[in-house]
Amino acid sequence: MEQKGLDFNFFIGMFLIFGLLMWFNINQVPIASTQINAKDTINNISLDQKLIIETPSNKHSDLSLENNYMDDIDTVFYSLSNSLLSLKFSNYGACINELILKDYYTYDSLDLKLIKDLDFNFSFFIKDQIINSNQIVFKDVIQEKDKLIFIHQDQHLNTIKFIYELIPNSYNLKFNVITENGNTYIEPNKLLFTQNIHQLEKNFNNERNTTTINYSLNETSSKQMSLMKDSEKTVEKPFWVAHKQQFFSTIISSSNIFREATFSTYTPDSDEYIKRLSSEFKIEYDNLNNNYAFNFYFLPNKYSLLKSFNQGFESLVPLGKFVFGWVNRFLVIPMFNFLDNMGLNYGLIILIIALTIKFLLFLPTKSSYMSMAKMRVLKPEIDAISEKIKDPMQKQQAQMNLYRKTGVNPLGGCLPLLFQMPILIALFRFFPASIELRQQPFLWADDLSTYDSILDLGFNIPLYGDHISLFALLMTGATVLQMMYSNQLSANSQMPQMKYVMYMMPLIFLFVMNNYSAALSYYYFLANLITFAQQAIIRRSIDDEKLYKMLQANKKKPIKKSKFQQKLEEMSRKNQNR
Repeated sequence: MEQKGLDFNFFIGMFLIFGLLMWFNINQVPIASTQINAKDTINNISLDQKLIIETPSNKHSDLSLENNYMDDIDTVFYSLSNSLLSLKFSNYGACINELILKDYYTYDSLDLKLIKDLDFNFSFFIKDQIINSNQIVFKDVIQEKDKLIFIHQDQHLNTIKFIYELIPNSYNLKFNVITENGNTYIEPNKLLFTQNIHQLEKNFNNERNTTTINYSLNETSSKQMSLMKDSEKTVEKPFWVAHKQQFFSTIISSSNIFREATFSTYTPDSDEYIKRLSSEFKIEYDNLNNNYAFNFYFLPNKYSLLKSFNQGFESLVPLGKFVFGWVNRFLVIPMFNFLDNMGLNYGLIILIIALTIKFLLFLPTKSSYMSMAKMRVLKPEIDAISEKIKDPMQKQQAQMNLYRKTGVNPLGGCLPLLFQMPILIALFRFFPASIELRQQPFLWADDLSTYDSILDLGFNIPLYGDHISLFALLMTGATVLQMMYSNQLSANSQMPQMKYVMYMMPLIFLFVMNNYSAALSYYYFLANLITFAQQAIIRRSIDDEKLYKMLQANKKKPIKKSKFQQKLEEMSRKNQNR
């Protein structure tokens, strides 16, 4: 009774899933700027130059700064450090010159400098003049244990203080700006924070495609600038802004000081740096206290850590939206954290996750295979109907009558995909975004967060890459094995064109996954092997002859009609009697 063929419904589902994977892969190709126009030129103008253009009052000389533009003043550096961060400040502009995350290193084992190339400027109005902090040499500096105070005072006794306080054992740097008036008022204007993001990870293109600006308008979630193209956006009263990289972020927050913010992203044509991220804030004037408090956070994109701040920072981890995000937040992450706290190897953790998820999906999977088996044993009768009836509509009606009499649901093989698809897509998001896997070795892979390479080709193959990933190859092989066995279990041999899908799908897998994280390819490899084992166990438990006799016995039973069917038949009879 056993017939070999392909399960049309199964492959449609698989094609849809991996069509989505290809969509994710294609939409992560950066769109580089091909023209240098006036807008690009303006974006490269410093803030003080922009202010000269925008403010007519700048035609006046800035007498209050005359003693601070001296070429013979040496640059002096000051340091703050705790167990997590090491910062270096300059007296020129009183800004961060360098910031190192102590517990992390770059892909090539260097100190991880999250701040390396920073354009920082706080501008003020003093009467009709504009003061730019990046043009001031702060001569008076007070250093305490965890605090640095930079002081600038002009000849009119107008004073500006920049106070940096590094919180012990924290990623938080507090930043207070205090103004003290002499014989005139000091009004804050704008805060500019611009970073050139440099490469920290092994996969340059993937890092570029995950670097952008996120901003929050409600302290519970965040919105994201485009990953695909350079863009600019202005929003009112943001609570916090993050210059987000693949695994690390720089966050600027303030409770009620940001009146407006303009964000811009720029992708260079070269590999000099990943992207340029710029945030420019208009500051609310506090005429009572003249005190402006900010918080800087320089931290890894670790979900549990970000969530602990209770400000919606965890939205920086791209877990997916709607059901995909729910699967990650309420199933995958708790399971992963529980196993991680046990101190297990990450390769073993992924194996346990794969086994657990496949166990949870065993019952719907078994139901799917039972449906496939029923279709298989009914195939001779289906073929007989096809030979006897040539009219497509009548043939379809006859087949559906057969299914109804035997109690077979022809779509039953597709139902488990409704459970599996959210998990597949959720894990597609989870593994590449998990900083816990960063630089964690397993077998031949030296970093589970990025691709594994057993051979560097020395040249680039379009859409494939310049290397060969062994985990991607193993996943492809396991996919072929699983598909071939599913072919034996299905009943759709009348569709030979589906054979081409059988060979195309693994090829798509190979191209898509070659540049993705080794952890993801490893998981899909395990999932396919476990699915194959489940199929073999279920197949051995099914007796085709007994199953066929049961279906034939179902024909003798009265067909229980649904209320909907009964109502349709009743309406049909009424129409005939008219």
